[in-house]
Amino acid sequence: MIFVVERPEGAAPRAWFAFDLDDLKAKLAGSDAAALHAAGRCRIYPDEAAAIAAFERTNDPAWAGEGWRARWALREQLIATEVLADDL
Repeated sequence: MIFVVERPEGAAPRAWFAFDLDDLKAKLAGSDAAALHAAGRCRIYPDEAAAIAAFERTNDPAWAGEGWRARWALREQLIATEVLADDL
């Protein structure tokens, strides 16, 4: 799975996944993720291991300040896809 975290200006962050590269291309075709990525407001993690590593990197500047909301959105997506256990 490929994981995407978007941080649109003035809206809550959202995280979603694609099953593979073809699915990612199809989902990106109808979204504003390319513009967000160009603005540094979208991150794409190529697989589950990369997404978990990013989530666990608590000192990542992307998670600072209001970035915690994006980290939480990624956490929720990882739990929803059963990559991460909900043990809070």
